[in-house]
Amino acid sequence: MILRFSYLLRNLSRNPLRTLLTLAAVAMPVMILVLSTAVISGINRFLDNSVKQLRLVVTQKASIANPLPLGHRAKIEAIDPDRRDLVAVCGMRYLGGAVEGVQHPLSTLAVEPDTFPLVYPEHLTTQAEQDAWNRDRQALIVGRSTAAQMGWKVGDKVTIRASVPPYTAMDYHVVSTAPRSADDVTLFCRLDYLQEEVRRTEMVPDIVSLFFIKCKSDGGLDRMRAAIDKQFAGSVDETLTQHEKAFMSEFIRQQFDLPTNLSILSAVTIFVAVMAAMNTMGMNFRDRLSEFATLKSLGFRSRWVFALMQTESVLLCALGGIIGAGSPFIAFTYTPLKNYKLPVIQSLEIAPVVCLYGILISVAIGIIAAAPPSLAAARTRVVDAFRTLE
Repeated sequence: MILRFSYLLRNLSRNPLRTLLTLAAVAMPVMILVLSTAVISGINRFLDNSVKQLRLVVTQKASIANPLPLGHRAKIEAIDPDRRDLVAVCGMRYLGGAVEGVQHPLSTLAVEPDTFPLVYPEHLTTQAEQDAWNRDRQALIVGRSTAAQMGWKVGDKVTIRASVPPYTAMDYHVVSTAPRSADDVTLFCRLDYLQEEVRRTEMVPDIVSLFFIKCKSDGGLDRMRAAIDKQFAGSVDETLTQHEKAFMSEFIRQQFDLPTNLSILSAVTIFVAVMAAMNTMGMNFRDRLSEFATLKSLGFRSRWVFALMQTESVLLCALGGIIGAGSPFIAFTYTPLKNYKLPVIQSLEIAPVVCLYGILISVAIGIIAAAPPSLAAARTRVVDAFRTLE
């Protein structure tokens, strides 16, 4: 057994360059697979968290780019005057935002100050934060990841220039970094402060990009969703009301469709890995044809030769899989990269089961890649093999 294992290792180290290239050809697709799976899992976690919030999103039916009148809020509230299903309605207007001298763009929303704490209770968790939000028209809530990236803290005065009309620079006071919020990227400012600036530019002030609606139960979500769209059906500003998860899922799909694109990328790279490994094992078989003939002439059976080729391929690809799966796991678990924040999914969590899945994929690559040359080696007749060497 020791002799056979030593023979196996010598075969793998016979052509170091070819072995290293094959390891890289398997490791890279497995790494892409692991990272893609982690990103998709992060998106799913984000969407699942949206379900728990019991929120609806109301947009203009034709396009989210079209604004809605701020007066829709009163009409929505009138649907449930007794508040059996409804908690609060909050209009939001997109600002984007940029800071002078900083390339990183911001995602800022101007929100109605009175109902925002009811719709998003996880953003203002202390009485001091709520008091500062209610008192200061220039109050700003900054996601903790953005705050860390920009070097901002509670009490700082910051200036943000809107990325959309009126394109003016406005001063804000940071009142919270939302330490308990699942969204640690988005910034929230007060809509009334923005409206004052909009009025000075003679633009329409009383419009919003969308409404977020907090409900009391799953049943309330369904009843309010149907009632809101019925209320505005046939009007100039007809609405589309969705569960927050459905809205965010559609938004992600329209913007970059990561789940689909990453799945396609993973499948393509795995296919490339299979082709690369098959090419390696095919060259391995052609280079060692006389060796297989010698082994058979010495009494080694065909199944032993078949097992030898399969073992070499599986061992080589599995090693590549371990490198490909282990590298991102170590990088995003034990290095500073674990603190790196991504849009939507926030932190990238590499689960051990995903790494195991990647290694199993690499083993499958090894089995598939070695199948044709292994069968060819097993079926090779000694006389025919030596004849080809003449």
